[in-house]
Amino acid sequence: MDDFHDAEEFSQGTNEEVHKPTYISKDGFVQTPIIRGGTEVTPLYFKANLFGGIICGGYARWMCSPADQVVPAGDVDVYFPSESGFEGMKQSLLNELLTIKHENDISVTFALADEDSKFRGCPSIQLIKPIKEGRVVAIGSMEDILSNFDFTVVRAGMVDRDFCMVDADFMHDERSKILRLKNIHCPVGSTLRCMKYSKKGYWLPPLQSLQLFFDWDNRDDSYKIKLIEFVTTANNGHGLTQKEIDEMESMMRID
Repeated sequence: MDDFHDAEEFSQGTNEEVHKPTYISKDGFVQTPIIRGGTEVTPLYFKANLFGGIICGGYARWMCSPADQVVPAGDVDVYFPSESGFEGMKQSLLNELLTIKHENDISVTFALADEDSKFRGCPSIQLIKPIKEGRVVAIGSMEDILSNFDFTVVRAGMVDRDFCMVDADFMHDERSKILRLKNIHCPVGSTLRCMKYSKKGYWLPPLQSLQLFFDWDNRDDSYKIKLIEFVTTANNGHGLTQKEIDEMESMMRID
């Protein structure tokens, strides 16, 4: 289901409506040049390569975005094709005297590097644990990983120091600030993601928003009831146990 964001325009000096051609969504991925931010992550890129790590997501989006105004990424995500690659990279960064800021069952986030570190200038490094659980895939080739991301505008991965692989709709949607959903892990989690990206200047077209409702309708009752109970309990201020929080995050897991 594709967007209908191409609004009607009126030709100058007439009352005749002129319709812009509707953009047709494309499948697959293409390569596009990196135009900013490559120098800052070059040491991380080479380090990640040693362990099969792949820089994907928001930072890669920022590196190759054609938009006039681009919101920088707060961190740089590195994905891995194997558990051994992830563990090797984690230990290697610890050996480089980087410190862990936060860790959960999804990722390990490092604090910003010191000024004398070769990683200075690099945003906070976040290593994504290689998992394949239900609808969530954070392991495999770059195309496998990017295909699991929700929005086309975050489906970007660093191929080398000069190019990124991006969704075939990336250039159009990033330039137009369109949120086009190609994968939904959880409709509630994706709605929160939409709200997050709206603060960055992106817009979710009405037909795209309907996908969230369709996805919710297609979920089984047990999933809906459990998620509603979790969210309601948290909203009422009663608090959740750590086990419940972990389970809710698993249900709402996002890239």
